[in-house]
Amino acid sequence: MITDDNRHAVLNSSIALIEHPSMAAAITAREVLDQILSKYRAAIDVAEYQPFVWPHRALGPYLLIFYLVLPLSSSPVVHYARYPLFALIIYLSVYAIHDCRSPGVTVGYGIGLLNAWTILWSATLIIFNDARRDYKRIERQERLDDDPDVQGLVENIRGNTSALDGSTTDGLKLLHPVGELPEPEPSVTENLAPSIQSPEVFAAQEPIPSSTQEIYTWQSLPTDFYHRLDFVLDLVTNFRGLRWTHQGPGTYPPPQHIRETLTNPETPASLHPNKYPSYRTLFTSNVQSFLLCSLTLDTLKYVTSLDPYFLAQGQNTPSPFPVAHTVRLTLSLLFTFASLLNIFLLAPLVLACTFGPRLLGPHASTWLYPPYFGPLSSIAEKGLAGLWGGWWHQLFRYAFEAASDYVGGKLLRLPKKSIPGGIARVFVAFVCSGMLHGCASYTVLSDTRPISGSFLFFALQPVGIVAQRALSIYLKQKGYREAIPPWMRKTGNVLVVVLWCRLTGPLIADEFAACGIWLYEPLPVSLIKGLRGEGWWRWGGEWVRWYSGDRWWRSGLVFLGG
Repeated sequence: MITDDNRHAVLNSSIALIEHPSMAAAITAREVLDQILSKYRAAIDVAEYQPFVWPHRALGPYLLIFYLVLPLSSSPVVHYARYPLFALIIYLSVYAIHDCRSPGVTVGYGIGLLNAWTILWSATLIIFNDARRDYKRIERQERLDDDPDVQGLVENIRGNTSALDGSTTDGLKLLHPVGELPEPEPSVTENLAPSIQSPEVFAAQEPIPSSTQEIYTWQSLPTDFYHRLDFVLDLVTNFRGLRWTHQGPGTYPPPQHIRETLTNPETPASLHPNKYPSYRTLFTSNVQSFLLCSLTLDTLKYVTSLDPYFLAQGQNTPSPFPVAHTVRLTLSLLFTFASLLNIFLLAPLVLACTFGPRLLGPHASTWLYPPYFGPLSSIAEKGLAGLWGGWWHQLFRYAFEAASDYVGGKLLRLPKKSIPGGIARVFVAFVCSGMLHGCASYTVLSDTRPISGSFLFFALQPVGIVAQRALSIYLKQKGYREAIPPWMRKTGNVLVVVLWCRLTGPLIADEFAACGIWLYEPLPVSLIKGLRGEGWWRWGGEWVRWYSGDRWWRSGLVFLGG
C-alpha cells in the first residue's frame, strides 16, 4: 500500500533528480521527461496539483465569447455585466494558474501563458474598450443594381474616379473578390489613399456584371446570430486586428480596391508599404521559409542536446562549448526565434493556402497573413526600440498598448505625447509582457524563478529603451547627433542592442532552460537524428487522455504533450 510518506518520498526524489546539477553529466532528454512525468504523477497523487482538464479549466475564453456574442442592447444591465464577468474570468484563470499542471513542458508553459493572456485580452476587449459597441470589421456586401442605395452610390462616385486613375467612368466598377489581391501602388501604401478619408465610395478598376454591385463597409456587431458569431470569433482570435478598426502597425493595410470603397472614413493605419502576394507566391515563399526554418530547428535541437544546460540541468553545469554563457545565450535566441517562426508560418500555409477561400471565405485572403517579424533593419535604425517595436513579433502589441493607454491615460491622466506619459506607457506594456511570461514559468514542473527571471527581464527592457532614447535626445540637443555619420549611428544602435541583450538576456534564457522548454521535439521527423542512426521519427508517447472527475463537468481531455 502506498502511504502519504511514500508519495512524498517519490515526489522529493523526483525533484532532486531534476534540480541537482550533479545529475546532469550523462542524462538524456528522454530521462528528464520521464522524471518530470514521475514528478507530475506524484504531485497529482498527493493532491498538490490538479490536471488541466479541457474544457473545465478553460472556461474564461468561452465566457468572453458568450458575452460578446450577445445581441447589441442599450440595456445598462448588459453593459455593466462585463465587470462581474471579468472578475469571474480572473478567478477562473488565476485558479488554473495556481492549481493546474501538466507533464508536458510546452503544455505546462502554455497553462500559465494562455490563462494570463485570457485575463489581459478580456480586459482589452470589455474593460479597456467596449468591443461590442466600438469595434468594426471590413466586410464585403453584394447589392442588386436596382437597389436605390446602390443607384445613389453610383451617382455620388461619378466624376470622382479621376481622383484614382485620371479618368471618368460611366458607372460603378467591379471590385476584386477578397483574396484576389492586386499589388497596391507605392503612393497608396505610403499614405493610405487620401480618398479613404472621405465617406464617399469610390470605384475600382474593372467593369462589374449588371446583376450585382460589390461594396466594402465597416461592419459593427451584426444582428444575425451566425453572422455575429463569426464576427466575435474573428475578433477574439485575431490578436493583431487585421481588417479591424484596431489593426496595428507592421501589418498589411487593406488592399487598394477595398480602401477605395469603404463607406466609412475610419480605416486601419499602417506605414508598411507591403505588396500583396498571390496565393501561389504566398505558398511558395512560406514553404521555402518553413523548410529552411525546420532544418534550422533540427540542427539547433541536435546541438542543444549536447549541453545539459538545455536539458533543464541548471546554468552551472559544464558545457561542451567554449565561451559557454555567450554560446548558450545565442543558441537560446536562435531556438526561440526559429520555434516561433515555424509556428507562425503554419497559419498562411494551412488557412490561406490549404483551406483557402472556398472553405474559409474572406478569412483566407492573402493580405490577412503578413509576416509576424519585421525587418532586421529596425534594430539598426532605432536600437532597442526598433528591436521590440519593429523587428520582434507584434502578436500581443495591441493588448499591451490598450493596457498602457488605460493606465497612463485614464488612471494616471498623463498626456500620451508627454515625456512622463510616454515613459509610463512603455513601462506598463513591458510589465504586462513580464506578467505573461512570469505566469508561464510558474506553471511548469521545474525549479523556476518567475519574478527574478522572466518578469525581471521584461521589466528591465523599458529602462534600456528610455536610457537610449534620452541619450539620443541629449546628443541631438547639443548638436552632436548630426555630426555623427548615419552608418556610425546605426552601428552604435546595433552595439547597444547586443550589449543590452548580453546583460539582460541570461535572465530569460536561463528561465527558458530551467522550464525545460528545449526538451520538446519541434519536428516529427529529424534528418540529423535519422542520419546518425538514432531514429527518424521523433514524436511519440501519449498526447491526450480522457480524465474522469468526481463530477461530470470536471471530466474532459488532459493534454500531456507527447
